[in-house]
Amino acid sequence: MTGRTLPGLPARPRTRWVFIVGLVALVSAACGQKAGVGDPQQTAAAPVLEAGSPTTVTTGDPAVDVPVDSPGTTAVTGQAVAPSRAQGTPAAQPRSASAAGLPVQVTRPSGPGSSTTTTAARGQASKAEPSPVAAPANPRDRIGVTDKEIVIGVHAPITGAAPVPQDSVEKAKDLYWRFLAERGGIFGRNVRIVFRDDQFNPSRAVAVCRELVEQEHVFMLFGIGTDQTTSCARYASQAGVPYFATGGGEASVAGLKNFFGISMSLPQQGPMLAQMVKKLGKTKVGVVSINTPNYDDTFNSLVQSAKAAGLNVVRADRISKNPSQSEALAETNNLRTAGAEAVLIMHAPVAFLNLAHAAQGQAYTPLWAGPGLSSGLNLVAEFGCPSIAGARFLSPFPQLDVIDRFDANYKPAYRKYNKGEEPDDLGLMVWGLEKTLHQFLQATGPDLTRSKLMATLESGQEFVSNIFPPLRFGPTRHFGATQAHLLEADCNNRRYRTLATFASSF
Repeated sequence: MTGRTLPGLPARPRTRWVFIVGLVALVSAACGQKAGVGDPQQTAAAPVLEAGSPTTVTTGDPAVDVPVDSPGTTAVTGQAVAPSRAQGTPAAQPRSASAAGLPVQVTRPSGPGSSTTTTAARGQASKAEPSPVAAPANPRDRIGVTDKEIVIGVHAPITGAAPVPQDSVEKAKDLYWRFLAERGGIFGRNVRIVFRDDQFNPSRAVAVCRELVEQEHVFMLFGIGTDQTTSCARYASQAGVPYFATGGGEASVAGLKNFFGISMSLPQQGPMLAQMVKKLGKTKVGVVSINTPNYDDTFNSLVQSAKAAGLNVVRADRISKNPSQSEALAETNNLRTAGAEAVLIMHAPVAFLNLAHAAQGQAYTPLWAGPGLSSGLNLVAEFGCPSIAGARFLSPFPQLDVIDRFDANYKPAYRKYNKGEEPDDLGLMVWGLEKTLHQFLQATGPDLTRSKLMATLESGQEFVSNIFPPLRFGPTRHFGATQAHLLEADCNNRRYRTLATFASSF
């Protein structure tokens, strides 16, 4: 296959570049509940480390603690406990009718896990109230679930956002489920993934989500991004389909009853980034983000967090979703002229790389840092180095350099199911997402429905994958994480390394 040259990047003989960032479906929740976003709860602080000295996790449980690599380099998390398998609250029973002439009882939900029964007279009243007859559950509640299978729909920007080899999708999307199938699956069921490319376009995202729901009959949906996930999540809410995503903004999904974020929201990460930049001794900061409304709260959080930390915000700007080379050159020149020592950036990897290469061409080398997931991938380091040397990004999963400490199964499974090929961080990301999803489905129990899944998630129990940060949701808390990992671009090896794990502050 032929390769193409990304703007600002050298040509490389690869397969066509595509975007996979977050390829596995994670669950959302179903009908009748109010979704929202909660304020992050701060846990114990994790210090920023000097380059090249990764932290470890201390859980408080000697059975699962891991050794510290270097003195004074421990990131602390809450105790890692296996999630309970509590059943979700049964859905309220639908209308039940007695024989003609007798009272009719109607059961209506009156809140999570409860119901209210009223009696209305039909014809002549009777003193003896008959027992209600349970009607079958809503059949839509079980779409995508059989005795043998659970169908999950996934959409992600295969094209338009980051340089990734095309076959990474196939290598990663079923990896964990194949591993799990050999161990009995989920109450005897195996998971089947149906994937669609949303082309980094919100309108396209709605179209593919509609196709996944109405033609492929998936049980739930998972997406990556902000603009695309917002559009698809709104459609999924109308269709009554659970929807999960990584990160993203908060304001754009507030009030969507079925939306759940399985990593920190982008606005949540602002204070952590400001703390990190300050500890590194930077005082003058620039902020750059995508210029679309769904990123308003992220942009505002980055600016306000920097100011709250005592940093001097010398430039704050919004640039196009697909900036031209001239726009990238102009923006980096403005950052350089303003004297920004660090740049907090929230943009797609291709745009980030264009900015970094343009800066290097002007002999301008700020500290690049940001929230999210995709800019901390090894392929970004491969194409970005040396322009992005030392860049630091928060991530919902650690890098390959430390994963054996937290999950020793990933690398052997990748080699086994991919004909001996060496594992990559894209597969690790997907593995962590799927492992988290497994916990959700397992905790819901064998009688799997959308409403029970949602009730289980909102029950307040904690889900710990040891890859993604621990998650705890509630009826009004639909971003469940309060921790992230910190990665740094190691341009000597053209990859990212892990500096801190499961950190909640710096």
